[in-house]
Amino acid sequence: MDIPVRIALIPGDGVGGEVMTEALPFLDWACARGRNLETTLLPYGADHFLATGETLPESAYTSLRDGCDGILFGAVGDPRVPSGRHAEEILLRLRQGLELTVNLRPCRPTAPGQDAAIDIEVFRENTEGPYCLQGSTEPGRAVDLAIHTEPAVRRLLEAAFQRAATRSCPLTLAHKANVLKHGHGLWMRVFEELRSRHPEVSARTMHADALLCGLVQHPGAFSLIAADNYLGDLISDLCAAFIGGMGVAPSISWAPHRPFRCAVLAEPVHGSAPDIAGRGLANPVGMILSTALLFRHLGWEPEAIAMEAAVKAALESGAKTRDLGGALSTASMGASIRSRLPR
Repeated sequence: MDIPVRIALIPGDGVGGEVMTEALPFLDWACARGRNLETTLLPYGADHFLATGETLPESAYTSLRDGCDGILFGAVGDPRVPSGRHAEEILLRLRQGLELTVNLRPCRPTAPGQDAAIDIEVFRENTEGPYCLQGSTEPGRAVDLAIHTEPAVRRLLEAAFQRAATRSCPLTLAHKANVLKHGHGLWMRVFEELRSRHPEVSARTMHADALLCGLVQHPGAFSLIAADNYLGDLISDLCAAFIGGMGVAPSISWAPHRPFRCAVLAEPVHGSAPDIAGRGLANPVGMILSTALLFRHLGWEPEAIAMEAAVKAALESGAKTRDLGGALSTASMGASIRSRLPR
């Protein structure tokens, strides 16, 4: 019998639990189709932190690192923890501790009226840059450090070049090396080295501000964009606007240099949205599409394709949550998508 795929579920805070609820039936559906998986529900988020003082304890982290194949993650962030300490410690421990260097954020049309020419994948470095949260605040002065190391830069760019070769599409590196000469200078040096080793890929560099302008004016001119943690965050959020907003934007992160059976992290791009939590207003599409990305990473391509087709069919039928101009609740949207799955 095949060894079961082990998936940890971390709903987190706010709407994280609501969208996670709509993703769980897809795991049952995959099992019904013969996939062998086991799930473990973990409580880590604001409620657990406020009750126990724990963010992500060492025992849980070790279990995720050594005994888990995938993590489905909802969202973290709660106004009851104004410092955001629990959110930072959970996410940074997962991303940095598991060395999830590569963060893929695809942007493809899923609903009528969207530009069919748009097919963009953003490869974002996920562990460094200014999001390493190192710096200081003094009277009249504040410093945020941005750290870039060659191993992380190389892992991200090698993954981006490999994907560009697979898709036979051009690759663009977003940078500000004209100003950030040290950190982004490293990105440019590694990019040029890899470009010489991948002559089959049409690769170019582009100042990030010019790239953002170009995305707004001609999004169909871009196929695959690589960037550091900060720029990748901004660029991918802009790309989400082309396909309906943050509620429909998926992502997946992994460590390309580690063995296959190590945890990958699938999560919607949106945050915990505490202002709408508990009201059935959250859009589950981002979480459902993130689950499809996880299935694809596990090699479950037929299930991933079927889920993406079900999302598209539901949206084309007019099924929409309020953020997309519709009136469906979170649960009704999830049910509409699931009704279009093959049995």
